[in-house]
Order: sequence, then structure tokens, then C-alpha cells
Amino acid sequence: MEFKMLKVGQIVEGNVIKVEENTIYIDLQYTTEGKIHLDNYDKPAPLTFFGLVKEGQKVRARIQKITDEPAQILLSRLPLLIEEKFEKIQALVTSGEIVKAKVRQILEKGLVLSYMENEVFLPYSLLDFELVKDKDSLKGKTLDIQIIEATEKGRSRRIVGSRKAIFEKERQEAYEVRLQSRQLELDKINTGDVIKGIVDKIEPHAATIRFDHVVGLLRISQVSHYRIDKIEDVLSLNQEIDVKVIKKEGNRLDLSIKALEKTPYEAFYDEHKIGSQVTGTVFQKLPFGIIVEVAKDVRGLLHKNEFSWNPNDNFENYVKIGDPITLSIIQLEPKKERIALSKKSLEDNPWKNVTVKRGDIVKAKVTAVSKEGLKVSVQGVEGEIPFNELSNEKIGKPEDYFAAGDEVQAIIIEVSKDTWVLKLSIRRVLEKAERASYEQYLENDDKNQNQTIGDLFSKDLKSKK
Repeated sequence: MEFKMLKVGQIVEGNVIKVEENTIYIDLQYTTEGKIHLDNYDKPAPLTFFGLVKEGQKVRARIQKITDEPAQILLSRLPLLIEEKFEKIQALVTSGEIVKAKVRQILEKGLVLSYMENEVFLPYSLLDFELVKDKDSLKGKTLDIQIIEATEKGRSRRIVGSRKAIFEKERQEAYEVRLQSRQLELDKINTGDVIKGIVDKIEPHAATIRFDHVVGLLRISQVSHYRIDKIEDVLSLNQEIDVKVIKKEGNRLDLSIKALEKTPYEAFYDEHKIGSQVTGTVFQKLPFGIIVEVAKDVRGLLHKNEFSWNPNDNFENYVKIGDPITLSIIQLEPKKERIALSKKSLEDNPWKNVTVKRGDIVKAKVTAVSKEGLKVSVQGVEGEIPFNELSNEKIGKPEDYFAAGDEVQAIIIEVSKDTWVLKLSIRRVLEKAERASYEQYLENDDKNQNQTIGDLFSKDLKSKK
């Protein structure tokens, strides 16, 4: 039989012929068997060969040492482990199996992991975005990865790992779960429902409200009954709010806060009734009256017929936009959001007690004297005596004959409660008195004209008898 020559560094293969707790013996078809101790079998070293290796099992190893005295050949599997492990790693490229690797280093362009005593480079482009953001905390942690490249060039090896397929699968699964959960939640939501949500996003013209798995749109016009310029003046991110679903169309939800609140008019109607007195501001002037803002975004009409009891009083000329004004509510129409207001209902109508009529002779108190005539007061209302009605004779300046506080006798020549017109005349009273006196003389003259000569001398005739 021809014996082959063995040398240190040579790779040999043989069957196990004996197993001890700390050593196994390999038949190398040589003058002596080869031996492998526990610390040269695997890394980390196993505790015992019993139960790990069986007789007859084929083992490959590298010759570490050959001695003559005593004659022995010491073998080691450790140098071959690296090759075996690299071969296993290469197989993972094809299988796509997910393995666990430990993060050893955090570099500028990626992570260095350790797997089966080999370094694996995991570029950030193949790592979950969430993990990249928190990369500094990954050192020492174990990640699930796939080996996508394992190449060897001379003594240089390149192993590249990836989590892309893993996190994309996780994302897809999570998306499908969310989609299913979203649909289940959406199916339970109906138009008119009132639900709690969280302000998830604020934009210039709308806010996104998130529920468990569904989002809805809250437009700025639906935030409040009152005008707002910016949503963030009313809402803040992560704020919990109650909203009403005002429209559901497919997967789209239109939401409203103001639908849950009373309108400005409804709130006003709750606090006021017909006859209530309110103070507002002049908002707009119209040909038929004045629009008055009686509360925020609540406006009523002060019709020109309700300005004053005096039909000649043009109240509109006395006020300007923004002026405060106190009025009385005389009509409420909630369905039409109408409010009718009155100024004259807060004032006394001096003409309600006037009983004089045309032709009455009354005592009038002079309140003012001017070149046009007199202003007088009769039964609490104002009247006038024109200059040409002051006397039946030609006079000079009225102030030479009359003064405020004088009481004069005058006849009513025109009176109207509807138009607040009261005109009187002193002249006609004087003329009437003068005519009465004149008529008395006429009556005496008529009597004398009807007497006979006998009537005139009857007394004398009787005395002569």
C-alpha cells in the first residue's frame, strides 16, 4: 500500500473512528490518525463531542501540526469554517432567506453587521426610512436582513445585506391591514353622524381630521358660523374635537363644526323676544331704512316708518355708519332670519292724546318767536302760527308783540295726527270777534228799521193821555 505524504496546511478528509468527550479521531489513511480537540472543532467551542459527532461521520479539516514524538497529527476545522460559512452565505443570495445579523458599526453610508463571523454591509438606501432616522441607536441591535450579494475576489470578499424586501412587505401588509380597517370604519360612518377626531393637519383653507383609520376634510367655511381668517386661530394640531359628517361620498367625508352649534341668529333668538330692547350699531343705510347689527353677524332692519312718531323726522340724516343705537324688537322670524326693529316704540307719541279739531279756539303757549311766526304748544304737541296769521292788522317784527311763555288765544285752522301738522291763527280769532261785534250792531239796526212812527212815539202819546 502506498502512503501519501501529509504536510501542515493541507486539507484532508476522513471518517471519525473514535469519539471522546474532548477529542475525536479521524482516519486519514496514514501511519497515524488525526485528532481534533473541542476548541478546534467549532467557534464557539462545543462543551462535548458526545451527541455532536458520531463514528463513521466524514469530517474535513486542515492539518495544523505533525509531530513524531509522540506521533500525532493535529487537525482543525476552524480555518474551514470561514469558507463553509461564506458558502452558506452565498447560498442565501439565491434562497432569499431572512437571517438575523448584529449591528457592529454605524458608518456614513451604511451599517456594518456581523453574520456567521462575516461582515455584512447594509447601505442606508436599503434600510427602512424610520431606522435611518434613528440609526445612531442601532449599534448592538439585531436586525432581520436578506443577503443580496456575496462575492469573492482573491482574498477580498463582499457581502451586502438589505431590508428593502422586508420593509416593503411589512409596509404592504400594514397598508392592506389599514385599508381593511379603514373600510370597516368607513362603512360604520353615515351622513349626520357626530364623531370625535384629532386635528391631524392644518392648511390655509381646510383642516384634516383623523379618526381611528379614516380621515375627513373640515373646510374653513365649516369651522364656525362667524367669519375666520385663519383656521389656526380656532384649532390647533392634535386637538380633539367633535365634528358632524355633513356629506359622505365614496371614501370622502366632509365635516362640520358649525353644524353642531347654534347659528348667530338662533343664539340671538334664544336670548331675546319681541319687546326686548337692544343696542346695536348702524351697519348700512338703504332707501327704505337702516340695517343695524344687533349682535356679531346678526342684523335687523329699522324701517323708515319706525324711525319716529314724527313723520317729518328724517332720523337717517342724524346717524352714520358705526354709530350706536338703542332700539326695540317688534318682530322675529327665525326661519327667515329676520329681525324688525323700532326706534319710535321706545318713544312716547305726543299726538296720541290730541283731541282738538279744526275750528276749535284754544289757548296756546308760545315756545319760540321768529320772523316766520310763532311756535306754540297745544295739548303737548307743537304747532305754528304763521306770520300772516298773527294779527288782523299790519304789524312789524313778531318779537315786538310776542315772547316765549306768552299765552295766546288762537283758532285751529289745520290739524293732522298722521302728518303731525298743527296750524293756528290769532288773526281769525280777532276777525271772528270783530265780526261778532259788528253783527250785533247790524241786529240793532235791523230792529230799528222795522219800528213804526207810532212805536217810536208810543211813550210820548201815552203820557199825554
